[in-house]
Amino acid sequence: MRGEPVDRMPFIARMDLWYGFHRNRGTLPHPYENAELWDIQRDLGVGIFGFGVWMESFYKLVRRFEVEESTENGLTTTIWRTPYGDLTARDRMSEELMEAAGAGARIEFPFKSAADYDALRYIIEHTDVVENFDAYGRFVDSIGGDGIALPFSGHLPAHQLMLQFMGYERFYYELFENEDRVLGLVELLTDQQRRILDLAATCPAQAIEVGGNYDEQMTPPPIFDRFFAPFYREAREKLSSAGKVLAIHGDGEMRVLLSKIMECGVQVVEAVTPQPMTSIDIRATRLLWGDRVAFWGGLPSVILTEVFSEAEFEQYLEDLFEAVAPGDRFILGFGDNVPTDALFDRVKRVVQFWREKT
Repeated sequence: MRGEPVDRMPFIARMDLWYGFHRNRGTLPHPYENAELWDIQRDLGVGIFGFGVWMESFYKLVRRFEVEESTENGLTTTIWRTPYGDLTARDRMSEELMEAAGAGARIEFPFKSAADYDALRYIIEHTDVVENFDAYGRFVDSIGGDGIALPFSGHLPAHQLMLQFMGYERFYYELFENEDRVLGLVELLTDQQRRILDLAATCPAQAIEVGGNYDEQMTPPPIFDRFFAPFYREAREKLSSAGKVLAIHGDGEMRVLLSKIMECGVQVVEAVTPQPMTSIDIRATRLLWGDRVAFWGGLPSVILTEVFSEAEFEQYLEDLFEAVAPGDRFILGFGDNVPTDALFDRVKRVVQFWREKT
């Protein structure tokens, strides 16, 4: 991640989706029927991925207003109560994701019209950022030298509006019709993200994941240049001065954004998902990034399923290791996760192949 030499190309595996699904179904493979995920990874000999979205983080968001949440049949309803009216969001989770303890899709966004600006401003202004270093330090210690804790600082300000509060379509309508009010919300969320970065600079983690989940159609280059790149440059300066590494989550269709990500100072792109799941070419990306950005991923989840034949699976591994040789600035990993229908024998084969080649 820092561009320093290592004795072996690292393999840090994200497997929480697969694990949660089979644990809840009682279908974990032998001899791991009663094992914790990290025990399985330690036994396989691959790095633990202490992902900061689903697990402990170095900060907490504390709301100074009433929030009501209820879940029924996979539908979670959240109501934020403010003096300017209530905002309601609904998230739907498929049966498969419910079994995997995953995240649902937002099917109703809290911001629905220009009448909701004051309520949304209130929510942002009355959300405090507080440190959680003691608990997070214990989380980091629990991984030890067997992997890395990678906390998530949050999505960047404009992306929060797109993903969490407005939805992409409403965001772009509002940006056209009420630009000043949208920019006011972005400014408030930027202040909040800066407070989180201040904590990130002194938290126990070595690397911080700042934003991600970009798609070149939904966040195209002009939008990335305007709303994302400036914050990344600021984050890089702050984190580097504190000895921290800046990473982003990069599992989307973002081939045309790869140069933008490099130019704004990102040091690591985690969960890179190449062809055939996106148009990202591993060789071309390695050539583009050179020694400026660490490539973390390379194993699209589809190759672990029956969609790929055994011969195709083996050929993919051969091609991948040839493409990333000699392995500088490369961390082997899954993009973005081991899927629920993965063949566990293939996971073990990846581990074997990695040991043989490195």
